[in-house]
Amino acid sequence: MNDNLVTIGAIVAILGILLLGSFNVDPTPEVLPPAITKITIMPPETLEMLYPVFSEKAVYADSTIRISFNVSQTADGVESRLPFWLHNTSDDVITVLWEYSSLQLPCANTVNIINEAQIRYKQTTPARLISIASGGDLFDAVIPISEFTWTADGLAVSTGVLDQGPFRLVLAIEMRGECGLRQISHYTFRFIVR
Repeated sequence: MNDNLVTIGAIVAILGILLLGSFNVDPTPEVLPPAITKITIMPPETLEMLYPVFSEKAVYADSTIRISFNVSQTADGVESRLPFWLHNTSDDVITVLWEYSSLQLPCANTVNIINEAQIRYKQTTPARLISIASGGDLFDAVIPISEFTWTADGLAVSTGVLDQGPFRLVLAIEMRGECGLRQISHYTFRFIVR
């Protein structure tokens, strides 16, 4: 029993010394780490296709094309830029006709579009056609002509437009039709950013 009291006494004495040592105040100021900048991380926005079929991934496919759209987001918000991947699923060459394509903004204004590859060469009109071989792919983006400007730093695309409500893209594709004649099909896609 005396051994237990001695052990308990030793433990209490050690804890007392540690406790008294924690009250010892150092007169020199503590060096604090540099200020941390507050960073707000926004959840990524997603693009949903509402028409011609509902698709949470904004993907559409038929016997001619398979097309997948994405949202373009920067620290400033959702850009007025619609990236896409177009795959030719037909057994013939198809041609994207930019000059017959347009975008209807959420405010219901319909505007011409320009493809991103065209912007690289600082062309705004007329748009060049691009043909896609059977089984071929096109990776590009469309921008409403009213939503970009040239600045001293290069191209500036607006933000906060496409995420204001549903918007539509009309994409004109020339393909082989009946009897081997070429025909133009207009694909209308309706989207919403969530």
